Order: sequence, then C-alpha cells, then structure tokens
Amino acid sequence: MTLAERLGEALARRRWTISTVESCTAGGLAYRITEVPGASGYFLGGVVAYDNRIKVEWVGVPKRIFEQHGAVSPEAAGAMSETGRAQFDTDLCLAITGIAGPGGGTPERPVGTVYVSASSRSETRTERFRFSGDREHVRQRAIDAALEMALDLLADG
Repeated sequence: MTLAERLGEALARRRWTISTVESCTAGGLAYRITEVPGASGYFLGGVVAYDNRIKVEWVGVPKRIFEQHGAVSPEAAGAMSETGRAQFDTDLCLAITGIAGPGGGTPERPVGTVYVSASSRSETRTERFRFSGDREHVRQRAIDAALEMALDLLADG
C-alpha cells in the first residue's frame, strides 16, 4: 500500500479533510494524494505558490514572515500550512517549501533544503530536510516526507 493510500484510509476513517500549499513540489503532493480512488471524499484542494506574493495574497501568509525569515524557512512552511488550513477550512493542511535545484542554493540553504509542515486544528509540525540528488529526486523525497508527517500526526492525534 502506498503512503498516499495509507493517508487516504486514515483520513477517511477519521472523516478528516486535507488541503495542500506547495512551492518547490509544484503540485506533486496534491497529485499523489488524488491518485488514490475516492480522494474527492477528503481532498478539498491545493495551491501551488512559487511566488511569495501568491503565498501572501492567496494563501494569507503574513508578508513579514518572508521579509524576516525568507521563503525557505520553518516559519514560512509553518505559516503556509496554518493559513492554508484556515483558507480551505480543512482538518489538515500539508505545506512544502524548499530548493529543489539545480540552482538557487546558498551556503545557509543549499540545494536540497526543504521544509515540510503539517497543520491540524490542534497542532502544527514543521521539519527541515536536506535531500541529495537531482531536482526530481528532491521533489519526490519532499512529497514522501509530507505524506509520512501527515500519517504520524494522524497516528499521534
């Protein structure tokens, strides 16, 4: 059983809904979730927000988050999942922001740096990852990390 199938079963069992806010994965997380038959019963929608303006205007992330911490930061990821959950009015929202490469890295945030956040109505979890490999590998690993984080949150709650 895939991670997305396991997540779908857990969401359906709890009667929870889910949404996504993605940057570096460009909709890949929403795609993986909705590959599962019956996903329309729990997946309400997602936003692909590469530009910070979209994260502010469409998702509701406070502009100061990007000014103070940058787009690839735990603060940005956490705000993306929290405001995304509020905007979609879902029980859970997953957010991903990072640098998939091959360019765009810095010494502080090298290529492969990804922050994943999961926000439920009672808690928000955010984690930093450093994936190696090409752009597609970084994206796929980030998606897997988000699905696993959601499963952990559901198991603990």
